[in-house]
This record gives sequence, C-alpha cells and structure tokens, in this order.
Amino acid sequence: MQIVASRRELVVVVVGASLALVACSGGGGESEGSATEGTTATSSGSSSGAESETTSGGEALRPNWHEDVAPVVAEHCQACHSSGGIGPFSLSTYAESKDWAPVLAFNVAEGLMPPWHAVETAECAPPLPWKHDARLPEALITMFQAWADAGAPEGDPKLAAPLPTPPSLDLADPTATATMGSALTIEKSGQTLDQFHCVSLDPGNAQDVFLTAFQVIPGNRKVVHHVVIYVDESGQSASWPGGVKKDCGGGSGLSGATTMIGAWVPGGLPTEAPPDVGIPLPAGARLVFNVHYHASAGGPEIDDSTGIALRWTTQPLGWTSLFELLGDPGRGSSLTGDLMIPAGASEHVEEYVWTVSAGGADFPDTIEARLWTIGAHMHKIATNMRVWVEDRDSSATTCLAEMPRYDYNWQRLYEYEGPLEQMLRVRSGDKIHVRCTYNNTLQNPGVVEALAEVGLDAPVDVYVGEGTLDEMCLGAIGVAVKGI
Repeated sequence: MQIVASRRELVVVVVGASLALVACSGGGGESEGSATEGTTATSSGSSSGAESETTSGGEALRPNWHEDVAPVVAEHCQACHSSGGIGPFSLSTYAESKDWAPVLAFNVAEGLMPPWHAVETAECAPPLPWKHDARLPEALITMFQAWADAGAPEGDPKLAAPLPTPPSLDLADPTATATMGSALTIEKSGQTLDQFHCVSLDPGNAQDVFLTAFQVIPGNRKVVHHVVIYVDESGQSASWPGGVKKDCGGGSGLSGATTMIGAWVPGGLPTEAPPDVGIPLPAGARLVFNVHYHASAGGPEIDDSTGIALRWTTQPLGWTSLFELLGDPGRGSSLTGDLMIPAGASEHVEEYVWTVSAGGADFPDTIEARLWTIGAHMHKIATNMRVWVEDRDSSATTCLAEMPRYDYNWQRLYEYEGPLEQMLRVRSGDKIHVRCTYNNTLQNPGVVEALAEVGLDAPVDVYVGEGTLDEMCLGAIGVAVKGI
C-alpha cells in the first residue's frame, strides 16, 4: 500500500486488494511520494492538532495522542513506521503522526492496516483462531476515527500513558544463524521500485536436523519488504554466483520441485512449530529466500546482511511437519482447465483439488495428520484465495482460510492457535480444494503496476509462470504427521 499526503489533502492509495503483524506500509508504486492509480479516500484539510485541546470543564480531550493513541501506535505500527523502517513515514512522535490521523483512521477502518488477510467471510469460518492475529479490536478502530475527527489532539505529556514494550522479534536460543553471501545494491529502475532476488543460504547442518523455529533477520530494513522461504534439498542453489540469483520472479529460482516452509513480513514474529513438531532439514540442503526489495526513492541502498536464525534438534520429534504446495504449479488436478486469465476478465476463477495421500499412495488411519499452518502464493493479478477440505466419507466441508483482499506484497503463513490435537485432522482420501480469483482489468492496481513494469498499458492474457505478467494459484499447507 502506498500512502501519499500534501498539506491540503490526505490521499490513501490502496495498491492491490495480500504474510504482517504490525501496522506497516510499503509495497508497489511509482515512488514514496507520488500516488499510483487505485482506490482513493480523501479527507480535506490538514490536521495539525485540535483547535481546543480541553473540554468545557478544562479536562484534556479524549482520545488524545499521549493518553490513548501513542501506546497503540507503539505496539502495532512502529516496527515499520519509524526512522529507518520500511514504512514510508515515521509515527514515532506526535509531531510526525498528527497529520496522518485521517489516513490512520481510514486504513484501520478498512482493515488495510495492520496487514492481515486471512479473514472470516460468509463462505469461510476457519476451524480455530489465528495465532498472532494482528487485527485491531473494534474499540481501537473507533478510537482512531474519534481522534481524527477531533483534530488529532495531543493531550498533556504529563498524563502520558506508559508505552508498551513491543514483543521481541528475535528468535530465542537459536542453534545457528545463516547470512547472505554477497551484497545486493537496491535502486530504482525507471519508475520501478519493486525487485525480486533469490538468495541461497547455507544453514550449516552437517547432519539431518529438525527445525522447531526460525526467524528472518532483515539486513537493510529500508528496502527488505518481504521474504518467502524455501528448502533446496538438492543444494543446487549453492552454484549461484555469490549465492544470489537476481530477478528471479515470484518463486524459488530453482528448477524442479521445492518446498516452501515459511514467509516473513516486517514486524513478523518468529515462526515456531507446535510443541513436539519438527520440520526436516536434510544435511547438505540450502535455504532459499525470495526477497521482495522495495527501492528507496532517495537513492541506492545496500543489503549485505539479510539472514535467518534457526533452532533445531538432531533427534526426531513426536510429529514431523510436511509442507505441500497445492494448485498450479503444485499438486492436484485442475477443475477449470489450464491456467489462463483472459485480458479484461474481472472475476476469473481457477480451482484445483488434491486428494490427500502420501506421495500418491493411500496411508492408513493409524497415521495421524493435522493441519497447523496455511498460506497463499499468487502474483499481482490475483485478488482472492479460498482453501477448504472435503471429508472423504461425508463430503462435509471445512474452510481452512480465505483471503478476499489478497496482496502479493504481504505474503505470509497463518498459524492456527490451540493444541495440536484440536487442529483439523486430514485422512487419506480427503480432498483439499484451492480456489483462486483474479481481476485482469485496469481496475486492479496490481495489473496497472505489472503492465507498467514491462512497458504495456493494456491487459494481456496471463498464463502460469514466474514472471511479472505470469500467475500462480498455490495454497501452502503445513501438516504435522505422527505414526509414519
């Protein structure tokens, strides 16, 4: 999302309709200070503080910055919106924040910030709550609007509420840390700010291990926008010069099948598997990052230190976590034919179904498999994904997740909250459906952006692939398995 402001008018431009835990801003657009085509909401005038900051009784107006707004902004916004962060402006002080009050109110009311895209809909009620759900409660959404409507009063600094200590973004007790092997210069190319480079990392495990947690360590926070993490079991990415494959599109940059195990966005907490669950990482494997860089309009930036902290055990745990990519290019059969999104189609649907199996073979009910995390991977034409399970015996369906405002810039995995035994069990023969929706018109800001990057101004037919004007329909699921 690109947010733009002038002294006389505040304009919110929503680019896309998308993997973060805090109220961050960033993503596609022409520059950090100019609007791009999209849906806009305007608020006349400039908020520089309320005309009168006291009630008729002499009490401070509420809500105000020091007593009400600042603690929420500190907890939910400043991991990105601070000096040196990926957000295009800082919200660290009242002076920096007051003019943005109408923008904040609009974004939280629309559910655009904090970025969180797996939501309940008329067709989807997930089986469990989400872990680390970043959405603000209604009372805080109302508070932001009331603050903006009152003219963004500052309040009395002497009455300031204590600012909460934000949750630590560091992984506790890591076993190893791996860092990119060479530097990348990130700079604007014409009007294009977004770049996608693949980075190969050596986790350093001399024997097979089982990951229990990991956390991406962004090197240059000014330009690292999001990261998708893959396991390269063959180690082929070790041959990349300097461990980097530039302009690798939206995938892993590898030939053949790969396993996606996670995704990171600014402010994201460490990914931790449920207790007694391990993610296999074979000896000799590499980790591959697909890094979305968002160049600074201020000039070139260097990233030479993006990496990952890993926690693992060498002993097999009670449950093994397996990951599957379902759809195209992934497992499953198409119900709608080869993926092709016609130019001008505004509600185009592609649907896939995968029959749960172990490499194509049935497995007995003595093997227990439970879904603990889910995500989506599509490109800039996509607007929605829904994933559901159809029971093999009753044909009853359970929706796993829906993302009706999917945004390529905010990919992540969503983890269910609760004991593993309460998470949805899948059995051999169950069917998992993946349904993707696309808008290949100029009403979709992602289409406008993708066309501009390749010098076009009108939609074209879109097929499956890795490029800017290609698409995918991939649901990523993490399944904990016991009894293998």
